Amino acid sequence: MDQSRHKKRRGVIIAGGSGYRLFGISTPDRPKQFCRLNDKDTFIQATVSRLNDLEVEPNRIMIVTTNQTQSELAREQTVPMGVLSQNILEFSPHLDYAGSMVKAKEMIRAIDKDATIINTPSDQYIVANESFKESINNAVSVAEHNGAALLGVKIGDLVTAMGCGHATYDNSRPDQDGCFPVSGFIEKPSRDHADRLMRSDNSVCNTGILVWRADYMADELNSKRIGRNGLATDALMKKLIGLKVAVGRFPWHDCGTLKSFYEISKKSPNHKNASLGGGTFERIDCRRSLLYAEPGMELRVAGARDDAIIFTIIKDRPAIIVARLDESQHVKTLAEDFLKHDDFLSEDFSFGARNNTVLCSNISDDLIAGFVGVENYATYVTKEPDGRLVAVVSQQKRR
Repeated sequence: MDQSRHKKRRGVIIAGGSGYRLFGISTPDRPKQFCRLNDKDTFIQATVSRLNDLEVEPNRIMIVTTNQTQSELAREQTVPMGVLSQNILEFSPHLDYAGSMVKAKEMIRAIDKDATIINTPSDQYIVANESFKESINNAVSVAEHNGAALLGVKIGDLVTAMGCGHATYDNSRPDQDGCFPVSGFIEKPSRDHADRLMRSDNSVCNTGILVWRADYMADELNSKRIGRNGLATDALMKKLIGLKVAVGRFPWHDCGTLKSFYEISKKSPNHKNASLGGGTFERIDCRRSLLYAEPGMELRVAGARDDAIIFTIIKDRPAIIVARLDESQHVKTLAEDFLKHDDFLSEDFSFGARNNTVLCSNISDDLIAGFVGVENYATYVTKEPDGRLVAVVSQQKRR
């Protein structure tokens, strides 16, 4: 490969976020991108490493956040990897993902107009196999010819297909770089429509990874043209002249629910349980469940089936959340209640749940508890004399 070409590559990692969708594991003070994958690297650290593997040097990576807390976490987690502290910047939340890409491009153009920029979210799970690398390099080739290309991925999971955006393309017109002209966008289709798109040979899930040159459409794309309500990603894509899509086949999850987080986690070989967070666990008769406890906390679970049980600290208060994995998209409702009112206000601190009970000892005024899509769970939380928090969660009646 031509090493001089790689010297022109820069990365922009968009690292804002609310922490709503994986609430409990993530929070507004620690959104998903700063949470650990299988208790190892965080999502944002994995993103930096992925850009490094694509020959983007750490000192040529810009990280965009929306508040000081996110910036501090980004520095803590990525500066030791070689990212420059001064390249971690805060943009206004109203810019959203698309507007942040445009503003970052403007800033890079001012110092390096010939740079090829790989824009990427910070919170995706990607296995960077050869198909991934080939597709990114194809997108880079498009950008070097003063174009723009997004990275699309072929998937086979219907739930994921329903929850993500899709790009359609003209598969009869591949260009010299192996990319295809984009013909349209569909955002979070219905079940039947998602199934058709997934099986189609001219559509892909849109990963949100976009490659362009710093001087691409310099006059047409600038932050002054972004309104007070920001710029939707699809609206930006429709503005891009000659937009192409590079099609890849690689393991990909946007990790937008606890179920998708469970799917990417390492599991016990027999019962397929995932235990994360660094706490202490005891499992009895559990199957296909996600258990999460913070370091220094102990979680004991009996009878869980296809559920997520989270034992954590939210705003200095112990919290336990029990959610059916197939209903875990509704965890966001609990997050919205809590962020508005410092508590869960849905009936019985629940969403689509019933017959669940909470008992506790010596922390009753501090405990946060919420249930999503489950029934007949009993929970007991106590603080031991040594200060250790212990939660016992039991499914009383098998589904």
